[in-house]
Amino acid sequence: MSFKKGLLSGALVLAAFGGNSFADDYEDLVNLLVAKNLLTPQEAKSLIEKHRQRLAKSEGENLSPSDIKELKKLVGLKISGKAYLHYDYTINSPEADEEDYNEFKVTRAYFEVRKYFDKSGKNYFRVTTDVYKPDDESGYVVRLKYAYLNWKLFDGMQTEIGLAHRPWIDWEEHHGWLHRDVDKTFIEDSDGAHLINSADLGIAVKGKWNNLGYMFGIYNGEGYHGAENDHHFGKSVEGRVNYSIYGFTLALHAAYIDNDRVDANGNAQADRTIIQPFVSYGNDYFLVAAQFIYDKENYDYNNHPDYTNYGYAINGDLKLKKLVGWPATLFARYGSWNFDSDEEKSAAASWDPTSSYKNVDRWQAIVGASYEWNKHIRTSLAYKYVKYDIPAGKTTESGKDYKDTVMAVMQVKW
Repeated sequence: MSFKKGLLSGALVLAAFGGNSFADDYEDLVNLLVAKNLLTPQEAKSLIEKHRQRLAKSEGENLSPSDIKELKKLVGLKISGKAYLHYDYTINSPEADEEDYNEFKVTRAYFEVRKYFDKSGKNYFRVTTDVYKPDDESGYVVRLKYAYLNWKLFDGMQTEIGLAHRPWIDWEEHHGWLHRDVDKTFIEDSDGAHLINSADLGIAVKGKWNNLGYMFGIYNGEGYHGAENDHHFGKSVEGRVNYSIYGFTLALHAAYIDNDRVDANGNAQADRTIIQPFVSYGNDYFLVAAQFIYDKENYDYNNHPDYTNYGYAINGDLKLKKLVGWPATLFARYGSWNFDSDEEKSAAASWDPTSSYKNVDRWQAIVGASYEWNKHIRTSLAYKYVKYDIPAGKTTESGKDYKDTVMAVMQVKW
């Protein structure tokens, strides 16, 4: 060994075992020696790994038993969150006060905590809060979105107990409509079918065997932001099965929601049957998805007519990363919702320019583009157009029978 190299080796020893300030500069010193060709990269890597092992051992030895106990409590605890930040500009609307309306807003902000009970990743308790702004409130409020125990029963079957997922919406947001930050799925959208939401109190089983997935549950039926006050059975039985192969996915969602004949205010309520077939195909370049939604409303109150509503939605993504190297996606959705003619006649008979237009046939189109800046941030620019089938002789507050909105969106995940 040369004299110079011997001195440098001595410096490294002092850095490793000397005072804290000197030891903190150890890796910088090793990298400097590599830059001056006094150490090879392989030698440097070996020295740095040994140094990190010594530091880890030293830090561990300095922990008290109580410190170690507290650290063990944190093992298996996962904290995460997601927010949808919007700037929306409503150009035209059936409601006069919405025209030329623009605002910065937070459409959703989720804070999630999971406590895992073992290393399987299947046994945990999840709590998720949801920050949102109700239409009739001036400020933001916090509500509970999820609070359930997820437990593995055996291979291929788990259960959710508590305020849990309903079978469809969260699944579609991961397999069909991938732009929840921009807008809701068609079945939940108030300008779409507007039938169900994503979570409810109940119990469900779910799982996957090879290419076959499923989820079935019994819930209150009102959703996570509605109160349960039905008598008798008064529950919702819901399920989904899905099968994927060679990029194709076939799925079927069905729900039977049992309600009282009248609600607390004396309004007639229907037992609702939903049947929703779905098909999609996706690869590294594009995704195409289509669905049909059938909704049967059965009333048993004062000769109230039953309603049969139906609609469909088609959406697609063009992924540009493989084509041009940009982490960007072009997306679009078209949807149509048709109310039963009797239901439309009922809306026309009691026409209110500010609200009855929401109970007529409608068509919507969404087009946009998104860009993935990193694993935490995605931005989107989208345009949404909704056309309402206003009955002859009826008008809306603004005289418009359509609504169009431009949305600039940022999704933040952490």
